[in-house]
Amino acid sequence: MKMKEHAIQSKSGLGASLVVVSSLFYGLYGVWTKLMGNAFGSYQQALFRCIIVVICLGAIAVRRKELVRMHWRRDAWWLVASVCGSALLSGPLYYATLHIGVGLATALMYSGFVLGMFLFGWLLSRERYTKEKFAATALAFIGLALIFSPAANRVEVAGLAAALMSGFATALTIVSCQKLSYGPSQSTLIAWSAGVLANLIMALVFGQITQPVTFDVHWFYLVLFAFTGLAASWCVVRGVKLIDAGSAGVLGLLEIVFGMVYGVIFFAERPTGQVLGGIFAIVVAATIPYIHHFKIKDEPFEL
Repeated sequence: MKMKEHAIQSKSGLGASLVVVSSLFYGLYGVWTKLMGNAFGSYQQALFRCIIVVICLGAIAVRRKELVRMHWRRDAWWLVASVCGSALLSGPLYYATLHIGVGLATALMYSGFVLGMFLFGWLLSRERYTKEKFAATALAFIGLALIFSPAANRVEVAGLAAALMSGFATALTIVSCQKLSYGPSQSTLIAWSAGVLANLIMALVFGQITQPVTFDVHWFYLVLFAFTGLAASWCVVRGVKLIDAGSAGVLGLLEIVFGMVYGVIFFAERPTGQVLGGIFAIVVAATIPYIHHFKIKDEPFEL
């Protein structure tokens, strides 16, 4: 029995560590976005990144013989959900980062991610939506109200909303991947392949597929962006298969910290006190279910 408990704790520890590492990489998304600027369309750059990642990840998976036969009929709805989530993930976050900054865009995206992991974990994975999660959700909405209220113009409000929507879309994509019964490499490959299809459709809808691009340093940033995304998504997909969706949402908390630090260091961003108060409320909200369960049951990775 003790050996079994030790094995479970080891898996939980590994899953938690992978999700935390993924948050470090996710925090870099805003840095590459700011460096690329308007050299690409929002969905155009996402399409290029997804193609690069799918080629690299596919080659690795084939070489290591990690691919198994797809069960299209069984997984149809999860694949559709993954495509829908991918369609609202990268483009809105790209827009938000360029208009409201790295730190704030990361914070809002993470807010949507945490709330989305609670919501979709409850709706799709039948995870309990406990009273602690309800309290966390209420506090998170208070934080969002503080962040949105200083918005002075429509462009800023649109950027805030886009970042929040991207977080919900990220949660939907991750929970959908969690429901797929494949290894982490194939699940990650499926998620990025869904991104290719979704961003191709969105680029066509918004007329970005033929938008001219120049082959300069911005492509170097895009490639770095792609490999950062590959590392981040593999870590979180691998981690979420070892711990539940709600715990993954909480343990990704450092993404806000990294995003804020990157914004301050590289782009001299200075969020207002009210915005920082809203972000703090969201951080506290995200930790409520985790801390409560840790104190009561001493099982920090099973919300």
